[in-house]
Amino acid sequence: MKKSVLSALLFCVCFCVFSQANSNSVMQIMMPKNAFTGDRCELKYVFHSDADLFSDKITGKKTSLLELAVDWPVFESQSEKCFVYRAVLEHTGYEYALTLYFIPWHSGIIDFPPFNLSSLVRHSQSLEEGGAVFNVDLSPVEINSLVEKLGVSSLRPSKGPFTLPGTTFILILISFLFLAFAALVVFVSFKIPLLLVYFMSTKEQRRLKKITRQTCRLLKKLLRSKKDDEFFCQHLSAVLRDYLCIRFTDDFKILTTSRYYEKFEQIAVGQLTEVQNNAVMDIIEVLQRCDYIRFAKGSIDSRRQPSSLYETVLGEGERNLLVNRCFNALEVFSTDQKEGEKRE
Repeated sequence: MKKSVLSALLFCVCFCVFSQANSNSVMQIMMPKNAFTGDRCELKYVFHSDADLFSDKITGKKTSLLELAVDWPVFESQSEKCFVYRAVLEHTGYEYALTLYFIPWHSGIIDFPPFNLSSLVRHSQSLEEGGAVFNVDLSPVEINSLVEKLGVSSLRPSKGPFTLPGTTFILILISFLFLAFAALVVFVSFKIPLLLVYFMSTKEQRRLKKITRQTCRLLKKLLRSKKDDEFFCQHLSAVLRDYLCIRFTDDFKILTTSRYYEKFEQIAVGQLTEVQNNAVMDIIEVLQRCDYIRFAKGSIDSRRQPSSLYETVLGEGERNLLVNRCFNALEVFSTDQKEGEKRE
């Protein structure tokens, strides 16, 4: 009798622990917590799974972040209530995080229908439909109304400025002094800006020329090296990334090569000239080639035909070709925007 009671208690404890663990396997976070119409919102859905949602075995690429397509029927079904402008899937080990970035148009409840995350991933990677089904059911989120919070039902009438009696003369005097000071500033600004621009531009050009000369010396030294291809590609990649970090005062080392073009677009505010775009592509293609030589050894791609295209060794004269492309790109990056436009 005692054994039966103990067994029943043990079963209840195990069931409660399992239920608690299962309830914590999925977590949903809404930022901001109290969202209003017009806010930029993030809806994060965190879960654990041993499924290969990134399709690494199909594409042969190991990734930790995947940009998902937003032209998905589930997102479009809520287009009258919100605009989903970005969707990202991340994972660390067996932990996944699906994040939706959206802007709500109307107050009320936004409830995305359940959908197959595996199908969305394959659609985003332009892969054929198939594989296991992994359903995601996001909990509804509430969007608040700013009008209701403030209790405003109509536009407030405009009001003129309030002034104390007897201060009109003082205000006129202050305005006159301000206008006189502004006129003086404008007058001086017409005299000295060209000189300031000249010195600032000259200083910047000297800095760019200096780091370009140092990088070119390192590339020439590397070209004379008799080390193997893996050593050559590793150091060529390191020299280029160090140069980009110094040239653009930004950390390119934390980015994968596939995200470099996006970074250059961000630096140029989406206004890369044709010459600059060609230089960027030269840098990216050289880094991609170096990454392939360093990391694709023994992979399935390295055994594809023709071997001259896919083998993980540099062809005859390819070292000179890679370094020359770097020289051309550095020459473009060593000039400022105005000089780059003149060259075009």
